[in-house]
Amino acid sequence: MAPATASNFFHPQHSVVSYNYDDGSSTYNCAACKRIVTGTGYRCDECDFNIHEACFSLPRSISFDQHPEHKLTLTRLTASRSCEVCKDTSHEGRYLYRCVPCSFHVHPRCIPALDDGAQHQQPSPPPPQGWGQNVAHTALKWGIKASLYGANVATGGVLSPVVDVLQTAADAL
Repeated sequence: MAPATASNFFHPQHSVVSYNYDDGSSTYNCAACKRIVTGTGYRCDECDFNIHEACFSLPRSISFDQHPEHKLTLTRLTASRSCEVCKDTSHEGRYLYRCVPCSFHVHPRCIPALDDGAQHQQPSPPPPQGWGQNVAHTALKWGIKASLYGANVATGGVLSPVVDVLQTAADAL
């Protein structure tokens, strides 16, 4: 039997195929939530597009308790934006719920009613233990960022695209 195909807001260019990511070696990031896709999802081999089944079904607009003034609309970013809940930055091509008039942005994964955890089978990293580890973690993160800034300045910006990627990785620490 052929895999099921579908199309929707997330990937209007082509139909996507139902895909099982359960072999334990998935390294594909979900287009909507940025987490590794596990379980059942959808894939476009032509574009290397991957998305969780649950993310594929996200509503186009929602009401959110932390922003009661307006509804939020699921939007593909054309520039980097920070989530108002987790403060993590998402870059062009990713999806956030947005209120354009208020410049309010939130990841789908940061809205508890939408993220029941079922589509994201990844364990969360353990929280740092104790004050000393928090200080060490922050110092390491800022040390990496300062080194990257120095490398960018020293090369006259030639390494800028590489530095941007490495800074994004450092932000995830």
